[in-house]
Amino acid sequence: MMINHIKVHLVKNIFFVCLLLGISVFFQGCKGEESQFEITSIQTQFITNIDNHPVFSWQTKSNVSDFMESSVQVIIANNRDDIERNVGNVWDSGKIETRNNSRLKYNGPKLDNGSLFYAKMKVCDNKGNECAWSKSQQFCIPIEYPKDWNAKWITYDYNIGDTLPVFKRIIEIPNKKEVNCVKLYIAAPGFYEAFLNGNKVGENVLDPGQTNYEDYTYYTVYDLDIDVHKKYDVLGVMLGNGWYNQNVVWGKGMRYGQPVFVAQVVIHYKNGVKIIIGSDESWTWKNGPIIFSNIYAGETYDANSEVNDWFATESSDDAWKKASLSEIHPTKLYEQFAETIQRMDSIQAKGVIAKNDGKYIFDFGQNFAGWVKLDIEGKKGQEITMRCVEELDENGEIDPRSTGIRATKVIQTQKYICNGQGNEVWEPKFTYFGFRFVEVEGLTTKPSKDLLKGIVVYSSLPVSGQFNCSEMNINKLHNLATWTLKSNIHGIPTDCPHREKCGWTGDAHALINALAYNYDCQKFISKYIFDMRSSARRTNNELYFGTSFHDRSMMNKPVGVPTMIVPGKRTSGTASPDWGTAMTQLPWAMYMYYGDMVILNNFYPDMKVWVDYVNAKNENGIITHGLGDWCPPGGNQNIDCPVPISSTAYHILDLNIMAQTAKILGVTKDYEHYKQLHKSSVESFNKQFLDTTNYTYGSQTANVMALSIGIVPENSKQKVAASIVRSLNAENNGFIKTGIFGFSRLFQVLAENGFEDEVYRLIHKKGENSFAFMWDNFDATTLWEVLPIRSLDSEELFYRSHSHPMQAGYDAWFYNGIGGINPSQEKPGFKKIVFKPYLTKYLKNAEASYKSAFGIIKSVWSRNSGNFSWEIQIPDNSTGEIFVPNYQEKVDVSINGEAVQINDYSSDFTSLGEMGSGSYLIKMSEH
Repeated sequence: MMINHIKVHLVKNIFFVCLLLGISVFFQGCKGEESQFEITSIQTQFITNIDNHPVFSWQTKSNVSDFMESSVQVIIANNRDDIERNVGNVWDSGKIETRNNSRLKYNGPKLDNGSLFYAKMKVCDNKGNECAWSKSQQFCIPIEYPKDWNAKWITYDYNIGDTLPVFKRIIEIPNKKEVNCVKLYIAAPGFYEAFLNGNKVGENVLDPGQTNYEDYTYYTVYDLDIDVHKKYDVLGVMLGNGWYNQNVVWGKGMRYGQPVFVAQVVIHYKNGVKIIIGSDESWTWKNGPIIFSNIYAGETYDANSEVNDWFATESSDDAWKKASLSEIHPTKLYEQFAETIQRMDSIQAKGVIAKNDGKYIFDFGQNFAGWVKLDIEGKKGQEITMRCVEELDENGEIDPRSTGIRATKVIQTQKYICNGQGNEVWEPKFTYFGFRFVEVEGLTTKPSKDLLKGIVVYSSLPVSGQFNCSEMNINKLHNLATWTLKSNIHGIPTDCPHREKCGWTGDAHALINALAYNYDCQKFISKYIFDMRSSARRTNNELYFGTSFHDRSMMNKPVGVPTMIVPGKRTSGTASPDWGTAMTQLPWAMYMYYGDMVILNNFYPDMKVWVDYVNAKNENGIITHGLGDWCPPGGNQNIDCPVPISSTAYHILDLNIMAQTAKILGVTKDYEHYKQLHKSSVESFNKQFLDTTNYTYGSQTANVMALSIGIVPENSKQKVAASIVRSLNAENNGFIKTGIFGFSRLFQVLAENGFEDEVYRLIHKKGENSFAFMWDNFDATTLWEVLPIRSLDSEELFYRSHSHPMQAGYDAWFYNGIGGINPSQEKPGFKKIVFKPYLTKYLKNAEASYKSAFGIIKSVWSRNSGNFSWEIQIPDNSTGEIFVPNYQEKVDVSINGEAVQINDYSSDFTSLGEMGSGSYLIKMSEH
């Protein structure tokens, strides 16, 4: 599409005009006043899988428009007095050019592991003005295993199926008033909860995040709030089975070992002295109240077995046994750098259905991931059984099909045995489910809705995006996508929150763009990329998929090539080209959304191994093996895009990413190599698959992928898009046939190639063969594995998951298409923002916001009686190129009240040029 340019006004001067007119008084103040700016927040993080060097990030706030910083300075001190005097007695970076970065990696003298430090920052703008020092931030350098651990892995007398244990250790901290801080370091691959004097330590649940435990696991560090008035403190640890001791579902080979943990308390004194109290045989244990726990099947808690003297400093109970040393445990430990899983929300039941057999079904009105919290006054020994499912059957009974009973042989179940001592409140600790309905058995009276509360649990990623518009169907699709995403971020991006809970690589790349707009997933996805590397680290005898899911053989997986599922022992074979493409797409996404050069540079060798492995299997430029466009309407038996098309298209995408990455990293030889491979692969693809008579690659998904990935020749793009439209109108009662590869890209390619009307028709459509059919007829509140867009003639679809985020990829387009907020490869991480909104002719209004590393980006537009109004906010240190939609000739255009003349209406959008930070009000009205 040709881009028109303004011929009369130079946009870069607009704000100077605005200043003269007094429009920007709020930002600038009086004429001649100096720019005032400050650092509003700084963060220190570690990517511990790489090293223990801190990475600093910051945000600024200024009182001027068009603000851009030029340099940053960081100082680090090892004591609070020096840092408050702005003295960096450990490191002073001096002024470092920031360029496109919002992060600075430490490169000073080695910082001692486990030591406390303090950091401050200040920046200069591009006019040489300098801000004041930021507030100081304390941080602690991660410790290394085993050299920095004065602790031993401990366990208990374990037999498969045993009750889970609780451990205790009485500690005495001398001279408490001189303590600076006390930290607890703990790792337990099967999950744990830690307690100090009976109070839970931290907010984490299901901790730590899942990894390949034979390779490494994560430890978590907490600040302990020690009571200075107590002589003794009691540290308690409750262990779970988690993924480490999962021996119930998917075969006995899923188990790594029995529950174990290692922990140490580090006491930092004000004078710099440290005391370490580590786990060893002096810890004691006894059976706890959790008599069954499995990550898939559920948890049973016997309140009559609660340990009453768990946190007593003196006990005559000889049931406490000495801990034993564990011979089997993870051999590598890293500090957990990604966000932990926590309780993020709660849901009240919408209604309670009484059944004839004395059971009750609670409907929470929303499918979600987590568990239920029970609040009851029961009798001693009374068993309350809670079975969690996504759907009810035609008779109104719970239907466990979609949660995987055919594969897992279990129903997600919580069970609580009352002790009869008044009001009892309980929730599980080491399992979670995906569900909407809960069947309760064992009650003696009719319950109120307050008996159960839904606890929403997922990785505590910060929310980055907000979206809303005037079209109910779009808002509903967005709501389904966001609920499905947060139901599937639990240490890894999962395929579903019940049946498998697996990190399929194909699902990960299908959801990455939608996830990145809704949540700050930089650390979360970076952690998963390390999981891919870990799963690729060795050669295995694995399944190999040929031309389809059913064409299988065994192969010796090469080192460096990931498996279909990561992490975990359930690998499901060597990654196919259309799944393993996550190895290139995810590091590239971290670069595009966050400007993350650390991950891109670190994983370039992994990306190269993957792309070279796939390229070696090409046949005349075509990749013939893979799984294909997954889960179109009606299921995988209805895939109409041949595997060679989708697999080759993804390989072409990978080759382009490799060429661009090599260029960014300055690997000139690789850049030329992959650029040539990309060119020849595109030529082979078009020669093999493009029908130049009908301008189609043979299916909706094939055409969509070819357009989205940039394979279609420039002069054929609109014709290929028209072929998609013809297919959409001729088949499936005017609706889609695409699976996840096509659906996620469909809206974008249609809109960008002149068919916004078709996008609106698809979204606005009602009745059978429509998106609205999902909620109108099936009351869907999350996205099903196979979308129920028409009447179902096969119960097979009810055996499919009803919470599958791989279907949510389309949601990114609501932000970058309708909202028009796009990153730029030229200046990634939203250093430069491309504003370009679609559907402005069809919707009354839309608003989108995105919190980038530099600050909040906003795009709010409305259309009323031929008038278009658009508010844009560009954060400090960013610029934005603004494209306004062309409705018709002869419209008046203004920016912040200043007229702008447009002379060329030959294309769908006109560029207003690149603008600096600030707020802009763009108005367009007919003559």
